[in-house]
Amino acid sequence: MSSLAPVLASRPRSRVSPFRPPRVGHRVAAAVVAAAAAASAEDAPESAPSCVVSEPSEAQKMIEVERKYGAPADLKAAITTAEGTLTKSIIFGDTYYDTPNCDLAAKDVWLRRREKQWEIKIPVEGEGGRSGGERSVFREVEGARSVADELAAALGLPAPSDGGDGGGADGEEILTRVMADAAARPFAEFVTERVSWSLDGASIDFDHASFGHSVVEVEVMCERAEQVEDAEKKVEEVAAKLGLEPLTETGGKLETFIRKNCPKHLAVLVSKGYLKP
Repeated sequence: MSSLAPVLASRPRSRVSPFRPPRVGHRVAAAVVAAAAAASAEDAPESAPSCVVSEPSEAQKMIEVERKYGAPADLKAAITTAEGTLTKSIIFGDTYYDTPNCDLAAKDVWLRRREKQWEIKIPVEGEGGRSGGERSVFREVEGARSVADELAAALGLPAPSDGGDGGGADGEEILTRVMADAAARPFAEFVTERVSWSLDGASIDFDHASFGHSVVEVEVMCERAEQVEDAEKKVEEVAAKLGLEPLTETGGKLETFIRKNCPKHLAVLVSKGYLKP
């Protein structure tokens, strides 16, 4: 049995509508966090945080270098042997948005609201890899105001302003206007249970999605494009140390959800060469 079985055993048996924000109850979240902490108690420092996702205090712009791997049954044991550190156990809901014609997917751009936090992922020029939101290298922008700017630029819309009335519209209001102009609407929603560790400067996430898909993500964040190559090497080194196997027939959470539930988006991604049929 997987050493992460207590986490999976306590996962919520919820069905998430693709057009209604997921509701994650505090009792369910607490149960998942407690089970994850118990499953890794011998690895966790007393201060290992159980977290909820919140809106950042200021916009963040980083390059995310990430690869996704199959979820082995002995993941926790491998991380323990490698002296990794448990960092958090969380449960969160993701909602992805696009235009009716899938204009963002066609550009490999991904607009997401994770609980209260707005994020947009934009491909880094010249960097290849799997896509459908699962590409290896993205420029990741957080914070509603900065996301509004990036979204408008990606869709060729006028640069958003605060309204010019001196009132200083906040980021949420500005992003709402840009999304209305683009007719952006939800196309994918699901809940994820995540247990995270740190190892050798990389973050390792074990994710189990509410539609039944599990995946391991190894991620390194960097600030500049010239740091990407070193970050990719670090990801590969950590994955090799843990004996992780690359995904082959399946993808990460979003790609798998799209393949199961979003035929229009899948057709666009395949036609653009981002995904295989």
